[in-house]
Amino acid sequence: MRLLKQPFSVTLRVKLMLTFVGCLVLSTLTSTLLEWSYREIQPNDSDNYDSIRRTVNERLDKLDKEWAALSGPDSDERTAASLVDQVGEGGKLRAYVTDESGRVLFRSSEAPESKLSLYELLMSAKQANNRQPGAAYTAVLPAHYRDQAVYLIVSSKLVPQPGNAYEINEMFKFLLFIALFVLFFYALTWRKMRQIRHINRGLNEIAHGELSVRLATNSRDELGLVAANINSMAEQLARQQEKERRLEKSKMDLITNVSHDLRTPLTSVIGYLNLLMNPAQTNAPERERYLTSAYNKANQLKKLIDDLFEYTRLSGGEAKLERREIDIHHLLEQLVSEFEPIAEQRQIAIESRLPQAPLYVVADAEKLVRALDNLLMNAVKYSVAPGRVTVTLSAYPKRAVIEFENEGRPITKAQEELLFERFYKADESRTGDPLPDGTGLGLSIARNIAELHGGRLAFRHEQGRFVFRLELPLNV
Repeated sequence: MRLLKQPFSVTLRVKLMLTFVGCLVLSTLTSTLLEWSYREIQPNDSDNYDSIRRTVNERLDKLDKEWAALSGPDSDERTAASLVDQVGEGGKLRAYVTDESGRVLFRSSEAPESKLSLYELLMSAKQANNRQPGAAYTAVLPAHYRDQAVYLIVSSKLVPQPGNAYEINEMFKFLLFIALFVLFFYALTWRKMRQIRHINRGLNEIAHGELSVRLATNSRDELGLVAANINSMAEQLARQQEKERRLEKSKMDLITNVSHDLRTPLTSVIGYLNLLMNPAQTNAPERERYLTSAYNKANQLKKLIDDLFEYTRLSGGEAKLERREIDIHHLLEQLVSEFEPIAEQRQIAIESRLPQAPLYVVADAEKLVRALDNLLMNAVKYSVAPGRVTVTLSAYPKRAVIEFENEGRPITKAQEELLFERFYKADESRTGDPLPDGTGLGLSIARNIAELHGGRLAFRHEQGRFVFRLELPLNV
């Protein structure tokens, strides 16, 4: 079985690659969108705490830079107090300036303490990563005020506020991405998997003998080609099955036809012999007629057996050709002259259209004569009387063409298809026919002989006009 071929719009490999890339893109976009939505819904203390620490450190650095101008002995207390209060941002932060003992020299408006434990403040500053809600974050820097050592302190509680997003665990992100990828891959490959399941189901049905099953071939990729090849395989299997069924029927018909064709003349021969065995009941003219009839029936039996033997040899590939150069022009002239008396009895005229020059082919003379005899016999026998049979010989560069044309009773298309089948007889209802009954093997034998010589036997029919065309290779 030859595999079908067809161009692909997109190959299955490219489709899988595009599907994989599409799943990656969709999974990334969806996971990012879900993460963003989650951050919008769920507060995240850690992000808020980092912001508070950043603000505290920035305010302390600003206070340290501006405090350097107040380090002299004549520093203005009101300026220092205003500077500390500004750092407090109206109560959001607590700002202090203490001496070495922890006594508060200046403080912001929301800072109530007048005495601080510097040790605890310094320890709190070291625990900068403390994220417990309500814990204080404190930043401390040393400085000078009026020639004495002081400490600049900015502090704030870690209080979570709504509107910030939680951090999502990296492992959770990865698992979410994998889950989305699998989901998208399943969705995008669902149609292909359904097509594969359909192909598998179709193959299973075909394997169980349902050769009428056909698969959809609308996919322009390798799967579509596989489905088309499966359909082609099913069609060929169906044709092969039908052919085997016809062969089996043909075998049964062969047995039936051979039995019938052998029994009918054999019964007649036995009947005539029984009459001849009682000479007292017959006279001399009757005995002569019975002997003639028995002889003709015996010849009919012999012809049937010869045709069966020849058909078996030709169809079985056992025939051996004894090729030699033959003048087919002369052969046809001789054959036509032999058939003219028979044709005249049927009121059929045979017209020969033969070239003047000889035309040579290399063939088995005996088998070629048998094929031509069968074709001319068929044309004469099935012509409408009165009528005409035309025999034409034409020469082409590499072949000789012999055509037998006659007018007969029109046949159907179904009969045309069966015309070369063995034992088929298109017209079996003739009575008073001077020609012997055919075996139904003549045209089959003629076709086999033509093919054995490397030629062919063709046939065409149009409204009762029959033309059998025998082509033979020339001896170039």
